[in-house]
Amino acid sequence: MVAQGGTTQSSAGSKARDARDHPALEWPARLGVAAYGVVYVLVAWLAAQLALGDRAGSVSGKGALQEIAQQPLGAVALWIAAAGFAALSVYEVFQAIGGHRDRDGARRWLSRSGSAGRVVFFGAFAVLSVQVVVGDSGGRATDSYTAQLMQMPMGPALVVAAGLVVIGFGIHSAVKGVTDRWQRELEAQAHSGDTGTAFAVLARVGFVTRGVAFVVIGGLLGWAGLTHDADKSGGLDQALLRLKDAPLGPALLLAVAAGFACYGCYNVVKAWYLREW
Repeated sequence: MVAQGGTTQSSAGSKARDARDHPALEWPARLGVAAYGVVYVLVAWLAAQLALGDRAGSVSGKGALQEIAQQPLGAVALWIAAAGFAALSVYEVFQAIGGHRDRDGARRWLSRSGSAGRVVFFGAFAVLSVQVVVGDSGGRATDSYTAQLMQMPMGPALVVAAGLVVIGFGIHSAVKGVTDRWQRELEAQAHSGDTGTAFAVLARVGFVTRGVAFVVIGGLLGWAGLTHDADKSGGLDQALLRLKDAPLGPALLLAVAAGFACYGCYNVVKAWYLREW
């Protein structure tokens, strides 16, 4: 009975890997990675505008997608991006089922859990892209969700827990940049020679900067839960606004913008050298 269960699980994993590697999914998924990079580059541009005193739009993924929508052929670009994000989400489904075979034991299951989380993340980006192109605001802001959660039983504790999870993700991102664990996402030829030097600069700066931003967001969520004040929470947009008001805020914000641009460019180039992400 156990052997039969193991065989079934192995067969499911094998089929998932075959589906993952099919060109019909692989190339749209690469497009999704590139689109994700473009979103970060646009977020960097919006953050730089905020630092210079010209806030043209929301400094967030949604704000970046809205910037795309306003460009010539923006609607077409968003539909393409939505398809790429959707394919990337499906790719991660197969990764969660049968991927990360280069890792063993708990590390493999931890990596598959990460893929399961990215299914939701990239799926949300696909939905948001469609909502922006059809003119739907896509729901309420982060702080209103926090306010609703705060009203639930154990709501403040849940908000604090969510903040800790976001902080953990930020720390993981920063550690990934400092320790060069991002290299596992690239094929050997992508991180050798001069090209490897360029990847290293983009990845290290990008992952660390993204990590710092998410630590700030998680801190805002945690503080909102501790003080029972949903107005103190917020997403990336609010986190960067708080950073701007800090001592040397505009200079720090420009540094964050440069880091986001590095992370975005890294993902655009990474789309062509993927082994698994």
